Amino acid sequence: MKSSSSITVKAALNPTTSPSAAQTVPKATAQCNGSYYDDHDNQLLHVNSGRQGQGGTAASSAPGPGLNNGTASDDLRMRLWWRTRSLNAPSPFQHFGPCGRIMKNSAMVMQIQDPASQRLTWYKPPLTVLVIKKKDSQVLPPFVQLVEWLVQEKHMVVWVESAVLEDKLLRDDVKLEQESSKFQKVHGQYAGVRARFLALREKLVTFKDGRDDLTDRIDFIVCLGGDGTLLYASQLFQQSVPPVMAFYLGSLGFLTPFQCDNFQEQVTNVLEGHAALTLRSRLRCSIHRKGERRKESLLHSVGGNLLIPSFQRQLNYVELNNGQTGKAGCNNNNGHNNSILVLNEVVINRGPSPYLSNIDIFLDGKYITSVQGDGLIVSTPTGSTAYAAAAGASMIHPSVPAILVTPICPHSLSFRPIVVPAGVELKISISPDSRNTSRVSFDGRNDQELNHGDSLRVTTSIYPVPSICSQDQISDWFDSLAEGLHWNVRKRQKCLDELSDLTASGSEDTLDDFDNLQIYDA
Repeated sequence: MKSSSSITVKAALNPTTSPSAAQTVPKATAQCNGSYYDDHDNQLLHVNSGRQGQGGTAASSAPGPGLNNGTASDDLRMRLWWRTRSLNAPSPFQHFGPCGRIMKNSAMVMQIQDPASQRLTWYKPPLTVLVIKKKDSQVLPPFVQLVEWLVQEKHMVVWVESAVLEDKLLRDDVKLEQESSKFQKVHGQYAGVRARFLALREKLVTFKDGRDDLTDRIDFIVCLGGDGTLLYASQLFQQSVPPVMAFYLGSLGFLTPFQCDNFQEQVTNVLEGHAALTLRSRLRCSIHRKGERRKESLLHSVGGNLLIPSFQRQLNYVELNNGQTGKAGCNNNNGHNNSILVLNEVVINRGPSPYLSNIDIFLDGKYITSVQGDGLIVSTPTGSTAYAAAAGASMIHPSVPAILVTPICPHSLSFRPIVVPAGVELKISISPDSRNTSRVSFDGRNDQELNHGDSLRVTTSIYPVPSICSQDQISDWFDSLAEGLHWNVRKRQKCLDELSDLTASGSEDTLDDFDNLQIYDA
């Protein structure tokens, strides 16, 4: 895996809220496959944006039992310290009874992190920002205003997608006589915005998706649009992701908590490090083709690379029949040639076939069950409020380390959605007796076919998406549930007036009896 370079973004403990023992993210090793790592020697939670900070790992100032000097502030810090300790996984030295105790497990890869402790700080002032906008003409005015402010006021290097420069509304060399009357009218309305953008155009740095590698080049990301812009930003970085600040300019805005009205103040707070973070876990998905396993068996049978001509011809035949196997349509900055990281979900469905999907599910190599229905959704907690919720799954807070497995229209009334621990590996394959193949898509993109003998491996990635909070993790999520999905929104039931209830009850009680009852109660 690639190492980081110059600046490290750290989600440090908030000294005013609740310091706690935490885990390092991402601190990848070959034997670890979870997204949160147990590190008892380091009490800071790191969010690696693809850059390595100067000075190494900072020491922790988390208070412990020996730091109580009897003052009111120390007492408050002590209460917060013990509260966060109770959120952690079982202590490696927990005793119970005269004979038993829970020993530390060297394979443990997770700890539950106190949400209030994840804060964004900078080793050095950020220099580069990637601005991603929705493809909508109404986003152009705030986009140009933001870019102008970042370049002129904050003196930052701004990256934009190369397609932005090709937008006809932002170019002055468009042949209007060849365009429709409606476009000509809109083009004229954006004359002022276009003039301001053309003055900044030479100062912008562009990239092209699928061709340019953004690893180690971006300090943080600003998204203007809907939830799709955040998913697109996640797809651009198949390893460490810089912190993402998402502004609501779309139709739903479940993942975009910021408003553009006072973006100057909000972006300044982020640049100064005054922001909370939500670490949104991602899924690492890889497709293993049947021909690839055949190729591996041939390699082992002849002793590695020493291939005799007959075996070499067999390998060539396998490659020709499978094409470019295992290619999931991801960027070249992918750490695995055969994997892609998704923020919402990976969906396996029956496609245009009229037959039911027959899909076998394995958990850490053990057969669990088979899906007979329209398909299967494997999602992150972030994706639990998307397709999974529409298919009947529970909505899970993005800080919960978990993987959701949700059937799509199962042919069984008892097949309910399940939640499994983060870090396990799910293997999904087409049943040998299935009548048809299946289709698989990743965050709604890169749709491709799963044939008999192919398998899809899904596990938690060590590279989460650090999403910057407008308020904090809890408030942002529940506000999104209420405003975006109208969760638990209903008319309030009116309270009962006790006197009118008794008089309208139809019983033989009189008002005198009611007065006597009040006296008796008194």
